[in-house]
Order: sequence, then structure tokens, then C-alpha cells
Amino acid sequence: MKLFGSIRSDLDSVLLQRDLDCLFKWCIDNRLYLNIEKCSVLSYTRKAQPLTHVYKINNLVLSRSNTVTDLGIIFDSKLDFSQHIDTMVSKTYRRLGFLKRRTREFSSELTLMVLYCAHIRSNLEYCSIIWNPNYRNKIEIIKQIQNNFLRYLLYKRN
Repeated sequence: MKLFGSIRSDLDSVLLQRDLDCLFKWCIDNRLYLNIEKCSVLSYTRKAQPLTHVYKINNLVLSRSNTVTDLGIIFDSKLDFSQHIDTMVSKTYRRLGFLKRRTREFSSELTLMVLYCAHIRSNLEYCSIIWNPNYRNKIEIIKQIQNNFLRYLLYKRN
């Protein structure tokens, strides 16, 4: 569950805390129990001195974090997704290495392409509309993975 609010003043912080209290009451009424240890606060701002307020659920203080993982996407306070891209690239290289080790005896290019699309490309493209890299170096890192597989495919052909 996510709860968002634009905080421009102390009053906005109080209103967000009220919303948290209402959400907690609704969860209790509907027998949905929150794991408050997994709940956290993440602030997105460009201000040098952001407004920070201590938010609580059931009188327990919510931890403040710089990153939150949601459905496999790592969101950070700057919304630049660098950490997500680095994690995704590392995971994709592991998958690519596994694919290369397990397909040494394969001769069908079509089979290799299907495996690539299913295990490598799907990982690269998962929710890419959200984290699509804006920085050239991140784009190049992703292209290197694709080029790595293409070189492997060319090697298999010869």
C-alpha cells in the first residue's frame, strides 16, 4: 500500500499523519494487519532543507529511507534510478552467463534467441517505461549486455 502527499507546510504533514491514522484504522476494521517494520517514509524533493516530519502508525515511528523497492523497481529520493539500473544490469549479466554456460551445445539460433528474449531481454525491459535511463553511460551499459549476447550468437554461428 502506498500513501502519497505533497508536503509544503507543517499543516500538510499533520494532514498526512491524519491520513495514516485513518488508513491504519481502516486496515484494523477490515482485518488487514500492517507489518509496520516494513513501512517507511521516502521524500522526493529538490529543496536543500526539506520539511521532515516524524510519521507514526499505531504510535510506532516509521523509519525514513533513501530507497524503496516496489514491485522489483528500486525508487530513490532523487528518482534517477541509478541503483535500480546497476542492480538490474548485475542480475542480467548473471543470467547471461548462465545462458551461455547452459547453451554451449546448442546450435539453433532460433532457440538461443527465444531463450535470450525470455530470460535476458524480459529482465532488461521490465517496467522500463518507469526507469528508462536518461544518462548516456547507463544507456551504454544496457547496450553492452545486448552486444555481448550478439557476439555470442555470432560466435555460435561460426
